[in-house]
Amino acid sequence: MCTRREFLERSAAAATMGLAGPSVSQARPQDAGKSAQLLSDFSLSLEQMRASTGVTGASFAYWDGARLHTAVAGLRNSVTGDPVTSDTVMHVGSITKLMTTTLVMQLVDEGKISLEDPLVAHLPKFRLRDTRALQRITCRMLLNHTSGINGEWLPEYGPDQERIVDTIDRCADLGQLYEPGAETSYCNVAMVIAGFLVQEQLNESWYTLIKNRIYEPLGMNHALVDPLDVPRFRASIGDLSDAATGKFVQTTRAFLAPSFAPAGSTQMSTATDLVRFAHALVIAGNDTNGERILSAAARRQMLEPTASFVQIGPTPVKVGLGWMIYPGGVVGHGGGGPGVSSQLYAHPASARAVALLTNCDKGEALTAAYLQPILESWTGLKAEKLQPKRIKGPWNPGLYVGTYENNADRYIVSVQDDALALRTQDKLASYDNTKEETAATLLYPVGSDTFGVAAAGTTPTHGPIRFVRPGADGKMRFLASGERLLARSSS
Repeated sequence: MCTRREFLERSAAAATMGLAGPSVSQARPQDAGKSAQLLSDFSLSLEQMRASTGVTGASFAYWDGARLHTAVAGLRNSVTGDPVTSDTVMHVGSITKLMTTTLVMQLVDEGKISLEDPLVAHLPKFRLRDTRALQRITCRMLLNHTSGINGEWLPEYGPDQERIVDTIDRCADLGQLYEPGAETSYCNVAMVIAGFLVQEQLNESWYTLIKNRIYEPLGMNHALVDPLDVPRFRASIGDLSDAATGKFVQTTRAFLAPSFAPAGSTQMSTATDLVRFAHALVIAGNDTNGERILSAAARRQMLEPTASFVQIGPTPVKVGLGWMIYPGGVVGHGGGGPGVSSQLYAHPASARAVALLTNCDKGEALTAAYLQPILESWTGLKAEKLQPKRIKGPWNPGLYVGTYENNADRYIVSVQDDALALRTQDKLASYDNTKEETAATLLYPVGSDTFGVAAAGTTPTHGPIRFVRPGADGKMRFLASGERLLARSSS
C-alpha cells in the first residue's frame, strides 16, 4: 500500500517534475489542440481518464472566466458502490490552509493584528522548546512556512484529547528545524497555531469561524469542517492501494486528528464550492462576494511571493500567504490524507480557477493527466518532466551520508554501489499502512547536489532529493524533499 511517506514522496516528485504547475517551456501548437479537445467535454474526458489512471472517484469544477463547468466520475465509496454525485463532499486536505490564512488576513483587515507582529504579542502563553526562537516568530511566518518549527505532524491521543488547543499545548515539546525566517519548509503545526491565533483573537471556535466568515458569505452550502456534520452530506471515503496486489483497501481513517483541523485534517467540500472560494479570493476583484470575506489589499498580499522552497526540479515554487505560486502566474494548493489527493488552482490574470478532488492515493496521476492541459491553456507554458542525466566521474559521498530528520520522518543516507542508498522511516503512524521503514532506493548524482536517477532495473520509491546548506566541515546540513527540509541529525 501507499504509505503517508510514499504519498508525500510521490506528490513531491509530481510537483518538482512540473506536474503540479507549469514549467517554462512554450506549449507546442498540437498541445493547444489537445487542450481544446479536452475542454470540450469534461464529463466524458474525466471518466475516461479516471478509469485509465485507476482512480476510485473524482469531482471536478472549472470556472473558465465566464461560466462554471462541472463533472464527476467513479465511486464515492468503493465498498458500497455509491457513485460520486455533484453534491458529494470529498476531503480537501491541506487546501484548508488557504481558509485558515483567510481568517488570519481578516484579522489584519480588522486591525487586530499585523503580519509583522511577534506571535507572542498575541499568544503570550504559547510555548516552544526554543524560547529564544519563539520570540522571533512573526504572524507572517506561520502563513509562509518560514517559522522553522519542527512540526510536520504529531501523534494522535484519542478523540477526547484531539482539540485544536491540545496541539497548541504539545508545541511546548517541539524544537526548531532552523532559525525563524532562515529557510522555507512546509509546516503543518504552524498553520494549526494560526488557526488557534484566530480563535483567541475572536473568542470563537475555528470551526464556527470557517462557517460564519467563509462558507455562509460565499454560499458554500456543500462544505464542512466539523466531522459531526458528515451525516448531513453525501460524503466520500478514501482508498489506499496495495502495491503487491494492485487492489484498493478502504481506509479506516476517515479523518486524521481533529487537533490538526486548521492544517487540513477535517475539511470536506465539493469541487464547485472550492472553486467558489477561489473565485472570491483571487478573481472576484471588488465585487460583493470578494469584499465580503477579504479586502482587495489583503487578497493581493496573499498572492505576492514571500519565500521560496528549495528548487529540486525544473519548476520553482514560491510561497505567498497560504498560496503556492508557480510560473505563468498560476497559484494553487494541494491536499492529501489517507486515500485523499486534491488540487485547487487559480489564474488571476485570466480570471480562471479549477479544482479536482479524488478519493484514492493514485489521485496525483489523474491530476497530471487531467489538470495539466488546463493549466497549459491558461499560460501557454508546457510542463516538463524531470529527466536528469547521471553525472559521471568522481563525487564525494561524505558530504551527504548521514541521517536527516524532522519530527515525523527520518531519511537515512548511505553509500552503495557508487550511489546513494536512501531509506525512509515514518516515525509516527498516521495512515493505516504506515511502514516503519521503506526499502532502499539507489540514487545517482545529477548535479547541484541533487540525486534523482535510480539504479537501472529498479523502481524508485522516492522522488528526487537535494542537499543544501553545507556546514563548516562541508557536510550538508539539510536534505530537501519536495517542499520539506529535514535537518542532519548524525554523520
